[in-house]
Amino acid sequence: MRISASEQVQGWLTKLPPETKHKVRLALRQLANGKGSIKALAAPLEGFNRLRIGGLRVIFRQNSRTEIHLEYAHSRDRVYETFQQVVRAMKEKK
Repeated sequence: MRISASEQVQGWLTKLPPETKHKVRLALRQLANGKGSIKALAAPLEGFNRLRIGGLRVIFRQNSRTEIHLEYAHSRDRVYETFQQVVRAMKEKK
């Protein structure tokens, strides 16, 4: 499975401390193999999934059988509310 990441996720990853970054990268490798703490999200984020890594969350969308796109990542207490605002802004642009 191929994984791509948004600019937000790439920037977030670079700012993580080394130990946390290592844990996230291990979890992403597991995600590529269909493993990990994965959950489909309900409305208003239906169509997206989340990967839980301790107190961190990565929101992603599986674009095809062979591709996953990491959309947004943050701490558990902020990720859903902030990503909802991003999705809402994207819909308003259309």
